Amino acid sequence: MATLNSTLTLSSSDLTSDTLAFSTATTFSGSHTTGLSRANLTSVSKVTKLSVLDGDADVADASTVEGQYIDITDNHGLKKRYVFTTADGSGAADGTIIVSNTDIGSTATPASNLIGGICVNITNGDQQRDILEQLRSVINHANGHNGSITAAAVASEANGPQSCTMTNAVVGESGVFHIDAKNSTWIHVDNTGDAAATNSQQDHQLISDKNAYADPAILYVRNTSAYHLSNNIIYLYYDNHGAEDVLEIRGGQFTYMPIITTNNIWAYTSTADTVVEFMVVGTDA
Repeated sequence: MATLNSTLTLSSSDLTSDTLAFSTATTFSGSHTTGLSRANLTSVSKVTKLSVLDGDADVADASTVEGQYIDITDNHGLKKRYVFTTADGSGAADGTIIVSNTDIGSTATPASNLIGGICVNITNGDQQRDILEQLRSVINHANGHNGSITAAAVASEANGPQSCTMTNAVVGESGVFHIDAKNSTWIHVDNTGDAAATNSQQDHQLISDKNAYADPAILYVRNTSAYHLSNNIIYLYYDNHGAEDVLEIRGGQFTYMPIITTNNIWAYTSTADTVVEFMVVGTDA
């Protein structure tokens, strides 16, 4: 059993002339706690960006990328698996939805985990930047995310990491998308933490899991940095459609807050390498 006790006391400095007395206390009990955790926040925004390692690097043999994929989920929870096919091997065209007999380049029997994926057709000699641009086009395709994600054109090829920025064209909705770079099989994804590298919810810290507790639950969060007016600020947000920031905590500050368990709570920071301390107390869902 996890229990939190809160006490509020109000008194007077001179009871002979200004009698004032107020005291209240409350207790919150839950069956479980996540335990006290700390995490280093590295992501400094909610802008979603997908990058390749080296934009002007040639991919002489596109078959080396054939069948590789990356999963992207929009802020409504719609997940699409984008799968690379090879034009030189007669692979299926951009936007084709893979079925059991779809030719992806060298085989007419794609792996079962690719069925339902969306084809991104590439060719021998493409640069990594070209492949990212082709992916960008398919994200905007009718069989891709088709407007729930707006993927911007990639700049002309250049040395080093190059990126595609993803936004949401719908007024009032966020562009916090989940690029699952961690589990991607696409070998060119830049998941190194460079300034131009993948920046998405993958880089944010999950503070409260909506599936863990029933309502109500209590969240404790502390910013372990020293106080600063503008640096090392921690921002918390619910991952609903709007994904608006619900709290900001400067260095040295902490809070207890009741939370609703219909959405996850995520954290990012104004300054890389800000350490957040957090714990949830509640009753198991």
